[in-house]
Amino acid sequence: MRRVAGKIDFAAIFAFNLRMNNAVSSFNRFALLRYHILDACFVWTHPADDPNSSKSAFKKMFKQDLLDRINACLKEASPGVKPIAMRTLEKDIADMQVLYGVQIVKHSENKRAYYAYAAFGMSIGSASLSVKEQSRLQRVLLDLSRFRGMAGFEWWTEMEALLRYRFNLIAPHVKTSKKRRSARLVAGRFVPRVQEKQTLRWMEDVVNALHSNQPVRVSFTSPETNRAERHSMLIESLVEQSSGWMILALVWDDEAQEDFRLILPLDAITSLDDLLVDLPEGLRDAIPFPWSHYVEDRFELVPGVVLDAFEQPISLRLWFENQTAQGYLSQPFHNSQDLRVERSGNGIVIHAALVPNEPFMQWMLQHGASAQILEPADLREKMSNEVRSMAQSYAKMFGP
Repeated sequence: MRRVAGKIDFAAIFAFNLRMNNAVSSFNRFALLRYHILDACFVWTHPADDPNSSKSAFKKMFKQDLLDRINACLKEASPGVKPIAMRTLEKDIADMQVLYGVQIVKHSENKRAYYAYAAFGMSIGSASLSVKEQSRLQRVLLDLSRFRGMAGFEWWTEMEALLRYRFNLIAPHVKTSKKRRSARLVAGRFVPRVQEKQTLRWMEDVVNALHSNQPVRVSFTSPETNRAERHSMLIESLVEQSSGWMILALVWDDEAQEDFRLILPLDAITSLDDLLVDLPEGLRDAIPFPWSHYVEDRFELVPGVVLDAFEQPISLRLWFENQTAQGYLSQPFHNSQDLRVERSGNGIVIHAALVPNEPFMQWMLQHGASAQILEPADLREKMSNEVRSMAQSYAKMFGP
């Protein structure tokens, strides 16, 4: 599934632990949890030119609601913990800005205060390290590099590459080049997925190519034809999906003499190197592709050549049975999910805006009778035809 804004991630915790050497001695073991709860409450759920408009870019949580949320989460984490006071909440907000370099803005509505980050994309998970912190992290990475490839440390290959990219610490042996503005890494979980060694062996090379803006020659199994292909490409982004890591790249087809954008599963790669890379003059300076919006507009990415680059998200009204809906009210299934809900029958109608591609349709089908597409009508009809086709495939073939 997609990353939910504000979810705790390894990089943020690693950065925080480095900062704690410079923090006040009064820090307690629940402060980090409080910071991440606040982070989830302050992040913008979608871009907006005017955060004060009627369609707010973030969920408004007034100070007392914010305090209640934190104390409820603390009680869930440790039933015996003492609730924090309002002055502790205010101090946490001030400390977050010092520790992470974020800007938290105080707003007011009907003489009631609420807070939010100053801009879309701001989060404690996107804060940068100081030069001193980078130096300490570099030493830690060098010390741990000896475990690379050892049994039980398969996860380290992936995590080291992500840490180096996230904190701008390129590996010493990698050549550097001018970075592209479009390069962006989206990481989405706290505990690393244990993947096959054959897959992880390409992780470091992919992240280094992304970080250094170096074109590479990649052999892979085509997601569409299942045939072996080999092309030169510029890796522009790396995104984690429920099925694994996806490479988003600008590819040059030397035989057809044309370029295209490709979504390639990391585990589809069979070889990768920087030899015999053939890119035409000027391709490196191509207009950056809006990968961040492309990813955000979709429930899940579909591997293969990008043909729907300019398809716009549409407004959806989705009905979920009560028990199913409760899970999505606390953990939204997509960043565009509207905070407004409406009750209907024995369920809840949830509004969202996304490109309803094949992964989304399959996800809706997995709910069975617990979910329905209400609007738009043509998409509902498409789902109806799909369900009817599935029912016909189970028609009686033989027998009495």
